[in-house]
Amino acid sequence: MRETSVRIPAVSPDEFTDEQRALVGDWSSLNFSRVLIQHPGAYRVFVPYIDKVIRGSNLPPRDREILIIRTLALGGDVYEAHHHASIARKSGMTELEIEAIRTGDASSLSKFERFLIVAPEELIRQHRIGEATWHALSERYSSQQLMEVVFLVGCYSVMAMITLSFGIELEQDTGVDERLAQLRQYT
Repeated sequence: MRETSVRIPAVSPDEFTDEQRALVGDWSSLNFSRVLIQHPGAYRVFVPYIDKVIRGSNLPPRDREILIIRTLALGGDVYEAHHHASIARKSGMTELEIEAIRTGDASSLSKFERFLIVAPEELIRQHRIGEATWHALSERYSSQQLMEVVFLVGCYSVMAMITLSFGIELEQDTGVDERLAQLRQYT
């Protein structure tokens, strides 16, 4: 069983320095931002990287969310998984599909999507996508998209490490999901 204690509490937006306020911007209701901003140098580098692998991705939104949800499930993450379930729904996924991806039960998914579930498993266990999975993905993806699969899984493996190690809790404010949905202009 994983420990769930808060190790680095989220800082209140009214306690932000001017630098922190400028860096966080509209994302101050997100506990992830309110924890990570306590290291402005890391925030300044890591958050644009997250943005690049999400909004700047050449992967189809559904494929991207399959990779993320499976990666987070393998890492035992709850925080980011909650947020990405919402994004996955916006991309057209059903609750049954999201749960199948979490558990690795790919029977209800397409043949190609099954490889999307296997890719994070291989990357996390062996730090390398296996030949059969690489071949299957390369039939549909460009070289850049294949690279993005690795970047995305690596990024969300780190995200799981951050949320679990720092003890980042889900937001308790019931309006946060609506505010985040407005900020996320992507699926």
